[in-house]
Amino acid sequence: MKLIDLLQAKKEALNEAEAFLGNDNHVMSAQETEGYNAAMKRHADLDNTIRSRTEMSTIRAAFGENPTIDDRGNMARAVRHGHPVMSPEYGEAFLALVRSGGVQGNSALAEGYDPLFGGFALPSMPGMSAALYEASPSGGGYAVPVATDNQIVPLGLPDLGVRSLARVIATQTDIKLPLQSSFGTAGIKAESGSSTNTFAESDPALGQFTLSAFMTGLTHTVSWELLQDVSVFQQFAIQDLLNAIAIKEDSLFVSGTGTNQPQGLVGNVGTGTGSPYAVESTGAYLLDATLDAVGTLKASYFPNAAWLMSRATATAIRRAQLQANLFAPVWTREGGRDFLHGYPVSFSGTLPALPTATNAGVTPILFGSFNDGYVIGDRGGSGTFVKILDQPLATAGQTVLLGYKRVDGRVRSAEAIQGISISHS
Repeated sequence: MKLIDLLQAKKEALNEAEAFLGNDNHVMSAQETEGYNAAMKRHADLDNTIRSRTEMSTIRAAFGENPTIDDRGNMARAVRHGHPVMSPEYGEAFLALVRSGGVQGNSALAEGYDPLFGGFALPSMPGMSAALYEASPSGGGYAVPVATDNQIVPLGLPDLGVRSLARVIATQTDIKLPLQSSFGTAGIKAESGSSTNTFAESDPALGQFTLSAFMTGLTHTVSWELLQDVSVFQQFAIQDLLNAIAIKEDSLFVSGTGTNQPQGLVGNVGTGTGSPYAVESTGAYLLDATLDAVGTLKASYFPNAAWLMSRATATAIRRAQLQANLFAPVWTREGGRDFLHGYPVSFSGTLPALPTATNAGVTPILFGSFNDGYVIGDRGGSGTFVKILDQPLATAGQTVLLGYKRVDGRVRSAEAIQGISISHS
């Protein structure tokens, strides 16, 4: 019989038993008493069958007796203070078990029984509060459950602006990218009359570079107990893998050596303003430097031009603007986006900071067309690969979460991006 049929039969058995009782003054005959007892026995048998069928239900096993529906329409087990909410029948049966010293129990206790290690779950008691005793061991504090929120508060990611500006392509193998190193040189040709005057031979110079792929990645080793007991930890650990790889690749795109790793922008692009600007107290050197950088970039790169700097450098530029009290501000903000001299500003937390007395000759600001000047090659696609390895450390009861990515970055046109160098003295 289906569960719904069992419930209906249980109801009919109870109605049949009540029919034998009659009114309050009715005295049952021997035959009615026999019928009443048979109906109640059938009712009890059906109740046991229904309870067994309910305990075998995969939905109830997963979500308990009181499932709820979350805001996404998913069924979830009702939880209070980090523990499943038990039925009132279970709470009464648990208290009876405690009062009787473990002697008296009934089938309602099956709801909270632990089949793996034994014992019963502690039900949530009405009016229970941990506020009074949770800090007092002598007052029962050791027995007070400590609830932990099911969301781990993450750290904020640093600014990772290079990838958003550069040209990104997917690669399957190493790629040779040709580039023009110099123009051909035109010259004046005398008119050919009685003599033959030829055009001068001058060819452009070509070069090339290789866009390869270098492996970056890391692992997290997590115990099975932690993955089983903390449902959000696997998602948290995987997100940390993704964040760590994104942070590492941005630092390489800024300052990588180019040998067995991506080539960084700093030190490999145009010299921009030439000699470093010296730091002075008013900050006017920052405004002068950015104006000179705009004048250095070739006009063909202006349509895609942008600034790249750290937020600390951006703050120094804005402070210099306030100190200069400019009639027309050079740093503006429109539609939630920062602009400097009319060109959008992006940020990278790994670009060098402005120099102090102990560091000189740094390049904290870049300006130009990063789409023309820098190329990123993602081997096999732009995603970060994540593998869950449950076999290597299985005997230790641990799972290895592995995140990796193969990527390279190269300066494809140094003149397309100009750097601003600043020295302390």
